[in-house]
Amino acid sequence: MMTGYTATVDGFAAKLASPAPHPDLSDRLALFGRFVGEWRMRVQFFAADGAAVYDKPGTWSFGWTLDGRCVQDVLFYPNSRTGSAEPGRRGIGTSVRHYNAHTDTWHVVWFGAVSGTLITLIARAVGDEIVLEGPDVDGSPLRWVFSDITPESFHWRGFIADEPGRWRMEQQMFGQRIVAEITS
Repeated sequence: MMTGYTATVDGFAAKLASPAPHPDLSDRLALFGRFVGEWRMRVQFFAADGAAVYDKPGTWSFGWTLDGRCVQDVLFYPNSRTGSAEPGRRGIGTSVRHYNAHTDTWHVVWFGAVSGTLITLIARAVGDEIVLEGPDVDGSPLRWVFSDITPESFHWRGFIADEPGRWRMEQQMFGQRIVAEITS
């Protein structure tokens, strides 16, 4: 075990976070860049029969990272088993989204810190929606969709293909932007 070395949260965060998109990519990064900020969420999970099994509030924070070349988020909500929203006990995860100029797509990696789930997806604009697709942890086709996107709100849905061509919604979230109050 290595001892004697520590990293300050402020020092690490300052190296990870960026104040704006990379100037050479700002137009291309707008697809996910429009989510940068804080969002109040309604998080819902569904059983295989479609019955709601979880319906709790959460928070989804998006920001620029890695010299403004990526959009990263942190999503957290009360633990689905214990109901705790306390750090160390809540559901929490992060996605890193990186734009690939060669394919005009986004590479997205989701890591669920509590579940240990690691998912990689390819994202692109499809009409007015953003569609992310790739394999679930068991190899089943997975599709995540951002829709009804406005500057103040969006709808997110997570689908899995139980059978080829048959999509079932496992999760949905409704986001409402949290607007910071300006004080003078």
